Amino acid sequence: MATRQGRLAFVTFGMFIIDEIEYLNGRAAEQKIIGGAGTYAALGARLAAGAAFAPYVSWIVDMGSDFPPEFKTLIQTWRTSCTFRLDMNRLTTTAWNGYGLNEYRAFKYLTPKLRLDEDSLSDEQALARSFHMVCSPLRCISLVEGVVARRRRLAPDEPRPVFVWEPVPELCTPEEFEKLRGAAKIVDIVSPNADEFASFFAADSGCTSRQAMVDKFLGLRDTGSLDAALVIREGAHGCTVYQGQKSLQLHAFHRSSERVIDPTGGGNTFLGALAIAMTGTASPAESALTPVNSSSARLVDQGLLFAVLHATVAASYAIEQTGIPLLAGTSADDAWNGEPYQKRFMSFLEREEAYITGQLSGTDKSNS
Repeated sequence: MATRQGRLAFVTFGMFIIDEIEYLNGRAAEQKIIGGAGTYAALGARLAAGAAFAPYVSWIVDMGSDFPPEFKTLIQTWRTSCTFRLDMNRLTTTAWNGYGLNEYRAFKYLTPKLRLDEDSLSDEQALARSFHMVCSPLRCISLVEGVVARRRRLAPDEPRPVFVWEPVPELCTPEEFEKLRGAAKIVDIVSPNADEFASFFAADSGCTSRQAMVDKFLGLRDTGSLDAALVIREGAHGCTVYQGQKSLQLHAFHRSSERVIDPTGGGNTFLGALAIAMTGTASPAESALTPVNSSSARLVDQGLLFAVLHATVAASYAIEQTGIPLLAGTSADDAWNGEPYQKRFMSFLEREEAYITGQLSGTDKSNS
């Protein structure tokens, strides 16, 4: 078992899924596409980690009798600590995705899914420094408690890991709000998209603004305030981070829809990168934020800003094509889709610096 310094930095409980994608606008359908929340979360972590930290990214790929061998070959080029599990008595989890106008999306499983839990992990994975989950509130609580219990048995003095939770869209309802807050009490980051977050307040006449919703969720009007950060993903509009009384909005990396080919997996990629960056295992390192240090402390914690910047940049690669981006080269700064990740990160940081500092005074100094 690795020393504390050598622990894995990231593990996801998301699944590997073979996607079939149908576009309801007449665009040709896509078959046998590498997908799944776990795959895209691992992609995000791998993008942010860079070549040097690639082995610190860990995930599980369950292969059925129909698993294409070229998929395994491709995944291995990422050089992550991926666990491949073959079961010839089942089919690989496969799902249908339907896309239409106004960001409409439909989803259904075509074969039985095989969910992961704390007992699916090796000891090394159970001691990872961050975990990503996409699930219901009750399952979130079960996973966190299960991981914490296993870690207590394996290494009682091990520090608590970072838990990043993505609520499943179908349970973003007013009836689930109290369960949402219950799960949020034991994780570090909660991240729905904007529509999902608003859906929790559909029956609440007192929450007609985003700020009112955030205040109620975080408990800022009472003594039961949450310690978790709320990161609302806003698609083409970027994301907004709420941490106690502090908040920060970031633009999306792509400012033109022409670069966005397929949004599948963008949110999962965002959160995988965010999770591993919260552990500091990302490149460029946090020292790259020097130009905005003094400003970020007054908006959100610098570590969270660092993570959200990585998340935004990583997500930009996921949506530039159908399926996963192409990795080329084995240099210290991998090129994905032909552009080095570190170069894209630094260009985004330079572009957003004025916007970040402008939020301190309520003025936007960027070309928004």
